[in-house]
Amino acid sequence: MRRALPVLLLAVFMAAGCSTTRRPSLYLSHFDLREPTVKDFDVCASSGCRTISKLSYSDEEWQSIRSLFEPAPTTAAAERERLILTIAAMETIIGEKNGTSADNMKNDRRVVTGPQLDCIAEAANTTVALILLDKEGLIRHHRVGYPQHRGFTRLRLPHNTASLFDNETGEHYVLDSWFYANGEPPVCVPVSDWKAGYDPHKEEWQR
Repeated sequence: MRRALPVLLLAVFMAAGCSTTRRPSLYLSHFDLREPTVKDFDVCASSGCRTISKLSYSDEEWQSIRSLFEPAPTTAAAERERLILTIAAMETIIGEKNGTSADNMKNDRRVVTGPQLDCIAEAANTTVALILLDKEGLIRHHRVGYPQHRGFTRLRLPHNTASLFDNETGEHYVLDSWFYANGEPPVCVPVSDWKAGYDPHKEEWQR
């Protein structure tokens, strides 16, 4: 049933752009992705999340992730920098486990020898990672947000991404791993910039 409702899912993503209270786990449920734990989590392994990998972190792998938060960030800005590095590290580990290590930037399949992830899969996978980091007590200055959507209402191509809120200021940020290849640091910018068409590869956003 999940695979038969692309129109419904698109409507949900578009509605999510206005939501600040929707639970991020609801996004995962659209793809039958379970609440993650270190030893048992799901990730999308294909565009549209049509294929799901059931994975786990070894003790050594998870310790390598935890070490990225030592010492613990003392500000939200510092925590966002750690999260950028951590999402890249988690993608690298996952890519080696499920064959997505060759995932290229955006939807560029020209040099891809395995599965290529689109923004829907990237948004889901980054949200899985954020929820897991939060459950493990590694995120202290933010709360995980519902994935964001931009597109039709602003005459842009549709696009989705993970998001999080600064606990102190309430500012809403995206954490978008779709713009770069597997294992490369994602972008983290305010939702307002992202919805205005942010693209790190375009000159007007390179500042």
